[in-house]
Amino acid sequence: MKKITLILILVTIALFTLTACGSSDSPETVTPEANSVPSAVIAEGQLLPVNWLDQSFSLPGTVESVLVNDGDVVSTGQLLAAYAVAPDAMLAVARAEQELLSAQQALDALKDAADLNTAQVQLKVLNAQETLEDAQADFDADDSAENQALLDIAAAALQLAEDELNRIEAGDGVDVNLLKAAEARLNTANTSLASAQALLDSHQLKSTLAGTVVDLRTQPGQKFTAGTPVMAVADTSSWVVKTDNLSETQVSSIAVGDAVTVRLDALPELDLSGVVTHINARYEEKRGDITYTITIRVNEVDPAMRWGLTAAVYFQP
Repeated sequence: MKKITLILILVTIALFTLTACGSSDSPETVTPEANSVPSAVIAEGQLLPVNWLDQSFSLPGTVESVLVNDGDVVSTGQLLAAYAVAPDAMLAVARAEQELLSAQQALDALKDAADLNTAQVQLKVLNAQETLEDAQADFDADDSAENQALLDIAAAALQLAEDELNRIEAGDGVDVNLLKAAEARLNTANTSLASAQALLDSHQLKSTLAGTVVDLRTQPGQKFTAGTPVMAVADTSSWVVKTDNLSETQVSSIAVGDAVTVRLDALPELDLSGVVTHINARYEEKRGDITYTITIRVNEVDPAMRWGLTAAVYFQP
């Protein structure tokens, strides 16, 4: 009997324990707020020189000489490479120079004769006036049709002489019509020479930017089509980071002038400061997301920094 009573007591205790455990409260689940904002926005970008330009010839040709090496520092206008010059290009310059010289000499000769021209036309006017006076006297003595015709001719001749004198005086001793023609010839000769010289100059590749030569891709004997990059020149005096993976919800919390922190994957020991300088107004669609490209100016420069290094950009709230 005692044994049965003991068993019932143990069963009762066990049932009570199970009931107590089943009725205990579950741990409370914390639901994050729907509008919670992270402490910082992080984006991946790429390190780029502040400016760079591809260098290319403006016409097709064969490279004759390369005057720089990869990594050389160059200035704007410095000769980088040159094509073999075609004989036709050199001949065109020589002919244009010859025509320019002839046109200049013709204009100079016209101006040098200004005093003589003026004197000759003044004499022509005086002679025309005398002829008109004689014709008038003849007509006054005999108003025949013949004398009337001679009088009209003399009057017309004087008018022509006076018009010529006016033109001469307006051109400082040179007929304005002849002066305009000579000046037009000289202008045409100058334009032709400039065009021929430009063709000759296009055989030379000169740097359009001060910076460092990168991505040199040519050697003597190599042929290029017009506009094909031969090399690039990069201004690495300062650097920027461009990131294009900020979504529309992230970019709304960022403004031009915001300070950021930049860390380069390849140089984790560098902790660089930067500032947002531009937010592209036009969106891009990538992997189904609307994104915007942001440019960051990096405030520091380190010799170990390289074009294209991957960067993590931390935008502080």
